[in-house]
Amino acid sequence: MLRYVTIAGAACALAAPFLSSGATRAKGAELGWFTAAVVVVVALGFARRRAVRIAAAVLGAIVAVAAIVQLLLDVQGGVPGADAPVLAIGAVAAAIGLTASTSWRVRPAGVLGVVVVAVAALLAPWGAESAATESETRFIRDLPSDPVTERPGGRQWAWQPPSDVTDVVAASYGVVVATADGRVTALEGSDGRENWHYARLGARVDALLPSADGRSVLAAFASKDDSSSKLLVMLDAESGAARFERVVPSVLVETRQVAVGTKTFTIRGDELVGYDVDDGEELWRWSPPEGCDSPFSLAAPARTVVLASLECAGKAGLVALDEVSGHERWRHEVRLSGQDSERLDVMAATTTGGATVWLRIVGRLVAPGSVTSGLFDTETGRLLPTPREPWLVRADAGALPLAEQQDGAKDTALEVVDTATGTTHPVDFSACPVRSAEATTAHTYLRACNDNGRDLTVVVQSWDGQPPAQIPVRLDGSGSLPDLYLVPAPGAIVVAREAHGGTPAPVVGLVG
Repeated sequence: MLRYVTIAGAACALAAPFLSSGATRAKGAELGWFTAAVVVVVALGFARRRAVRIAAAVLGAIVAVAAIVQLLLDVQGGVPGADAPVLAIGAVAAAIGLTASTSWRVRPAGVLGVVVVAVAALLAPWGAESAATESETRFIRDLPSDPVTERPGGRQWAWQPPSDVTDVVAASYGVVVATADGRVTALEGSDGRENWHYARLGARVDALLPSADGRSVLAAFASKDDSSSKLLVMLDAESGAARFERVVPSVLVETRQVAVGTKTFTIRGDELVGYDVDDGEELWRWSPPEGCDSPFSLAAPARTVVLASLECAGKAGLVALDEVSGHERWRHEVRLSGQDSERLDVMAATTTGGATVWLRIVGRLVAPGSVTSGLFDTETGRLLPTPREPWLVRADAGALPLAEQQDGAKDTALEVVDTATGTTHPVDFSACPVRSAEATTAHTYLRACNDNGRDLTVVVQSWDGQPPAQIPVRLDGSGSLPDLYLVPAPGAIVVAREAHGGTPAPVVGLVG
């Protein structure tokens, strides 16, 4: 009766290489040998000679142990798929069946054994996922979060991370912090307490992508042993609950082809695809119109639109798609007069929150009077007041873009561009000539300076005529290659250091 259990185990082993590998390895890689071994020992188990059947049973036990070890390694890696769990169930079932595979007669015990194997194979991926995941959620408060802190007061808090900080973003009621041990933790902006955490212990967090409204955070987890895929997990930024997950090629995350809006997140591969942030269901697909192309560009997340580069016959520019329907809302194009063989770059970058996009089109001759660089309102496509050369505009500093002039790597002039009024606010260099990190809010410019590896100063300049304020911050820690985060968030301005090795520096909040 156990022969049917053996056959069921072999069927599981044969199916395993065709199942998802998660972000542990390329699909089917390494498991083909296990599948072949299971099939061979099952075939030997049906031999007439007793010695061969005994050898098959021994080999089956060895293969089962090896499959279990592979499963444990996958779980310890933090991002297991469905293949190793199903393979382990199949190998164990085959090994058990080989101990007494003597009859083809159908008996209730044999049928029950097959059912048990089938149910175990269905539940095993869920069990492996649960074992690899550590999650602590909190209730949804359904209250508005504090406004983004623009000027810190006198109070500070500090939170000691369990390992090196790898990313910090503002979301919900404060910040979300990623650490090198595969943990994502939400901190309350007003006091630094932990609101929730989600962990894939054994993996690493390669990116945190917050939604434009701060209600969602997309975390990209990767195996420390394989670089072919990443696991995207959409987290509710308020409760920490995981809504859904999706495995994507690593290159899409590393080349910034994934963006999160308000209701949709998009992945650009052969097509631009929009998915619902609540359940991960596909909403729409977009490809350039016939006769057009979409040149490579980095994703520029916006509020309620999805931005994509576009090149058609004699024209190039930026198109904005409604994030829910995928239909075109607006576009900006310039006429090209250069050769088609010449390189064309359409570069777009958005401010924090996605209200403004900085667009630059370079590489080809364009018709006179064309706007090849400018700031645009992402909702309407309206051209906003934009500083002209020799000013270089940057949109990645925060809520407001920066315009700067440089001599080599040294700033010679820096202004904050108020896109609502069209005015610019000069930055005073005297208090902080060399920046370690910087950020903008709707009414202030923040700069971290005098960083000696243990202490630094945050300089805050506002537009109300007050002199720049200087706030000392203690960031004890050690390690090499330090990068600094300066993040205006609800409840506090958060300072953190990314270091590799040594003692992790604390995450410090400057409360408003």
